[in-house]
Amino acid sequence: MSFKAIRKRLRPVRRMVETARTRLVELPYLLRRPPLGSRDWLIQREAYYGGFVTNVTRRRVSSLDGRTPEQLAFGGMTGGDRMLHHGYGATYSRFLTPFIGRAGLTVAEFGILRGTGLAIWCDLFADARVLGFDIDLSHFEENRPRLIQRRAFQRTTPEVHEYDQLVDGGAALGDILKGAKLDVVIDDGLHSLDAIVMTWRSVRPHLADRFVYFIEDYGNLPQHVGSEFDEFKVTTNGLMTVVSRGVAVGDS
Repeated sequence: MSFKAIRKRLRPVRRMVETARTRLVELPYLLRRPPLGSRDWLIQREAYYGGFVTNVTRRRVSSLDGRTPEQLAFGGMTGGDRMLHHGYGATYSRFLTPFIGRAGLTVAEFGILRGTGLAIWCDLFADARVLGFDIDLSHFEENRPRLIQRRAFQRTTPEVHEYDQLVDGGAALGDILKGAKLDVVIDDGLHSLDAIVMTWRSVRPHLADRFVYFIEDYGNLPQHVGSEFDEFKVTTNGLMTVVSRGVAVGDS
C-alpha cells in the first residue's frame, strides 16, 4: 500500500482524534456559569451550541468567487471557532457589553454556516431583531432542529436571508430592514478583501448612529482598505478588526 493510500485511510481517524481533543478543550467552559456577555459566557454558549466544526461541505459559492475548483474543494468550511479557538471572545465581550439590555436592537451576521452565532446573539439580546445572511442557508436549516433541541431561539427567532457578499447588497438590505438601522454587525463570511469591502459598503448606509461592526479572520485589514474606515474608530486584535462609533467599551 502506498504512503498516500495509508494517509487517506488514516484521515478519518485523525479527524476523530482532533475532534476529541477539541471537545476536551471546550469541556471546562461547558461546566461554568459565567456572567452574561462575559468572555467565558460567549465561549460557553459557543461550545454548548456545537463548538468547533470543520470540513463542512461547500455546496454553493458566488459566481464572482475567483477561487479555482481545486481551492473550493479543499478542506471545506470551518465554524464555531471564534470565541475560544480564535480567541475573539474577549474582544466581542468588550464591544457587546454596552449593548446588553438595550431595547430594539437590530443585529446582523454575514456568514452564519450552522447557526451557532445566531443562537448566541439571540441569547445575548433577548428582544433584538437578529438577521442572518449567507449564500447557502442549507447548513443552518439542517442544524436548526439541533439548536432548538438545545433551547436556542426561545425568546428571539432569527430571520435568515440568502446573500452574496461579492455583489452590492445595499438595496436588498434596505428592503429587509424597512428603515431600521443596524446596531451590531458581524462579518464572518467569505473573508476575502473584496467580500469584506463590498459588504461594508452595502451595510454602511444602514448603520445606526451608535454601532459596532466586527470583521473576522483578516490580518492588518485597515492597511488594505484605504479610507473606508476613516470616519470611525478602528480597533484591531490579531485577525479581528472592529469598526465602531459612539461605543464606550468595557473590560471583558
